[in-house]
Amino acid sequence: MITDIEQAITGRLKNGLGRMVRTVKSYNGEADDLAGQIHTLPAVWVTYGGSKIETVGSPAGLRGARYQDTAEFVVMAATRNLRSEAAQRQGGIDAREIGSNDLIRAIRRLLDGQRLGFADSRGLVPKAVRAIANHVLVQQAAVGIYAIEYSICFSGVGLENGRYPEHTDDPASPDYIFAKYQGSLSEPWPDLQGITGKIYDPATGAEVGADINLKKD
Repeated sequence: MITDIEQAITGRLKNGLGRMVRTVKSYNGEADDLAGQIHTLPAVWVTYGGSKIETVGSPAGLRGARYQDTAEFVVMAATRNLRSEAAQRQGGIDAREIGSNDLIRAIRRLLDGQRLGFADSRGLVPKAVRAIANHVLVQQAAVGIYAIEYSICFSGVGLENGRYPEHTDDPASPDYIFAKYQGSLSEPWPDLQGITGKIYDPATGAEVGADINLKKD
């Protein structure tokens, strides 16, 4: 789910930002090597920042406890300008010199409230915008990096106590990775074949046995 959300954020920004930026990608430490990245700016980098997890109940039956994840994602907007600090923030006279302020606004316009195709999500909630690097001089260019922080909630269900995932050939399943890497798997539960019980007459207290066979002949 985390990878799917990160890829969905990256894909939406690639499609939406157009020529505002040169690069939209998952973060790979680019902020630690600004000199090596200077020619890729303006750029947007996306990364997962961790999750808060809450237990929201344990449903009756064979399924495990239900959890709600609140995942944090960070979208970093990196810009540069050769003119001045103000131009780096506000943009230059050339259309290619987008400023940090406009890029942040564009990113938020594209992402705020978006569910990204996940039906059980309530959408991306903007949390904060923070300066990571403000007017850092790199090769005579003023570089600014701002982090736009989002949270997104989704639900999950744990395994029943003691069970392992079941085999699946569906790559979209969260259990597919266990089959792919030969992890331990549990056999599927057998189909319900019958019900045995008693029926009580509340007036007389009489009871009669009930045996319902659900097997197919």
